[in-house]
Formats: sequence, structure tokens, C-alpha cells
Amino acid sequence: MTLAIRRGLSYPSTRRLITRGRSVRTMLLQGAGEEEFTRFVKGRAHYYGWRGYHLRDSEGVIESVHTLRLDDFCDGLGVPDWRFWNEGLGQTFDAELKGASGVLSKYQKALIASLRKTGIAVFVWWPKDADIVERIFRYGYRQEDLCQT
Repeated sequence: MTLAIRRGLSYPSTRRLITRGRSVRTMLLQGAGEEEFTRFVKGRAHYYGWRGYHLRDSEGVIESVHTLRLDDFCDGLGVPDWRFWNEGLGQTFDAELKGASGVLSKYQKALIASLRKTGIAVFVWWPKDADIVERIFRYGYRQEDLCQT
């Protein structure tokens, strides 16, 4: 049984079971940490033909217009972890991934709100959002998907 559960998370082609409107995969991911949840998201993106990249340390890598020292905020802090795109669907979006107990920093909240105001699609996903992640990678996102926090 343990092997079957692990396979369900590891192999995208595994058949999904539905229990009262929620997939077993979603229930298994409920307490996942960010690393495990990231593996799931990457697997779904790959399976459905999306491309993407991850920024590991935005503060140390990204140069920004504003700096903490001069402006009390930095555009490089709070940049979402992932950028995904799908040429066939003509869609691109950013995604911030959090583990089950993860929270957004004040910099992430501010920058994500700013990006959304300019029309950039940005998602914040926790393991409980596994079914939404699956749907977006399978079909693309719709305007109402952009309203989630």
C-alpha cells in the first residue's frame, strides 16, 4: 500500500481516485512541505507540456530599481518562485509555492499584489490546492482562476 501511495505522487500517469469530490492525491498532499509540493507541481507541469524555471534566491540574484537601504522595500524581495509558460495555450504565469504550514512574507504579499494590478497572472499555491494546480496545467487558466489568493 505504501508503494502505491508513493507512486501516486511520483508518477503523473497514475490513475486518480476521487473520494467525496477530492482526489486521493490531494488528500495525501495536505501536510506536504514545500519541497514535496514543488516536486508535485513540477511533475504536473512537465506531464502537461508546460515549461518553467525557479528562482532560488531572489534577494541575492535579482537587481531591482528600489532598494531596502534607500526605499525601505526592494522589488527583488517577494518575487514568486516559479515562472511557467505553455506555447500551445499561449499562456504564462508566475507561481509562489508554499508548504502546508507556509506563509507569505510581507514582501511577497506586496509584490504579488503589485504584479496582479498590472495584469500579470500570479498564483499562490499550497498543497491543499493540488486539484487547482492539476486543472490549470491540464486546461490552462481562466480569468476567475486569477482571483484566488
